[in-house]
Amino acid sequence: MDLSVITRTGGPVLLWRGPDHDALDLTGPVVSNWVNKGVGLFGDYDLGPDFTLFAPLPQGLHWRELVAILSVLLAGGRVVIGSTPPDEEHVAIVALGHEDDESVTDAEEVFVFNPPALALSTPVDEDFIDVNSAIRAYPDVTSRRLDASGTLEVDGRRIDWNRQEGETPAGRPQGLLVSNSTPLPQEWPEFLDHLLSGKEVLLASGVDEARIMDLANGLGVVRGTLGTWTK
Repeated sequence: MDLSVITRTGGPVLLWRGPDHDALDLTGPVVSNWVNKGVGLFGDYDLGPDFTLFAPLPQGLHWRELVAILSVLLAGGRVVIGSTPPDEEHVAIVALGHEDDESVTDAEEVFVFNPPALALSTPVDEDFIDVNSAIRAYPDVTSRRLDASGTLEVDGRRIDWNRQEGETPAGRPQGLLVSNSTPLPQEWPEFLDHLLSGKEVLLASGVDEARIMDLANGLGVVRGTLGTWTK
């Protein structure tokens, strides 16, 4: 898996819907740009095999957390998702309002993002890193080779998220993949493969079942559902 397909994909591939009726549709090239910016941001904190990003996802998966996770995985770092922080040195990413959560108190750095779709900054003090402002300073392209060698752990399970050459089915996956809250551990390979193959993902957190059903029905043929919600 890499960014080669979605950088050439027209139309939205990541559709974000938030609890306050926030809406943001990101094309493949835009998702790639944000991932590359994330590689630049975390690169200043020694992104590589010894770098660990902890994502407790207290409010469910947000699109900003997703591009941060992709940045680390594609650039060879380690991502730990769940409520229990890793024992090793790590940095953490959380939504505004969760920067003082007990789960991130041992992080070397805490990256905090402001969830609203159009928020350009995050009102945090100097002890934290304002993701919304900081990431925009980095270029949309990266000179680093993204070899997708990163490791992913979800709820204490090591996830084989990156399909090896020859394992990818012929053709691009069809249909809309719907995720409410956060994909379950075993769903992450399908989730990331679907997105990086240039097909549409509807990502919603804090959205009630009736609304997400309306969203899914209005956006296209649902190929599958992820997370705690099922149609």
